[in-house]
Amino acid sequence: MDFNYHGIPADWLFLVQGPATVYEPLTAKPIGELWKPYRTTRQKEGKEPSDWPMSAETAVGPAILVHPIGKGIVLTLACSPDFATASDHHIVEARRLLCNAIRWLRPAPRLDVTAPANVETVITDDPATRTMRVHFIAYNSLPQTTPASGSPYVLPGLMEEAPLFRAAVHCRFPLKSASAFDKSTRVTRSGDTVTATINDVHDVLRLGY
Repeated sequence: MDFNYHGIPADWLFLVQGPATVYEPLTAKPIGELWKPYRTTRQKEGKEPSDWPMSAETAVGPAILVHPIGKGIVLTLACSPDFATASDHHIVEARRLLCNAIRWLRPAPRLDVTAPANVETVITDDPATRTMRVHFIAYNSLPQTTPASGSPYVLPGLMEEAPLFRAAVHCRFPLKSASAFDKSTRVTRSGDTVTATINDVHDVLRLGY
């Protein structure tokens, strides 16, 4: 079993802010280790909050549990990468852990989209017209400083220029046609893989099958 889809080594320790649960595996297969955070004396005495991310102290249980049930698989994360990704102390590893878990559960989706990390994608299917649409939504923030007080709260920088990025979509079905809504988007096709160069905040690829 390999969760190293995006370059996270198996023995890499990283902080995941948010609730966590210590599990004792019975029939599930344990993977990795969940480490409890170091607590200061004042935290133990209740004089300081304990929600601030701290260094890892000792392992207390598995990080992931995998349990086959019937024809499916239940994957349980002992930590909360979704909470961490939306928190004030988000890090790249927490978001990639969530992404890797989903990709492990479904390693061969109908569409495999490759795009920069600042580009979100939404995929819809219209069986009546046999058309799949891939929405690309990009955001490029400018450099921004952290305020002297109220850190880490900060308003994101305003977008001043439309982002320019390249994305690729690999289809695991016979592809008949490919086009973009924006006429300025350059679309190329090689077999069942479509590559697009987009210079906009939002564009949509139409894939006929």
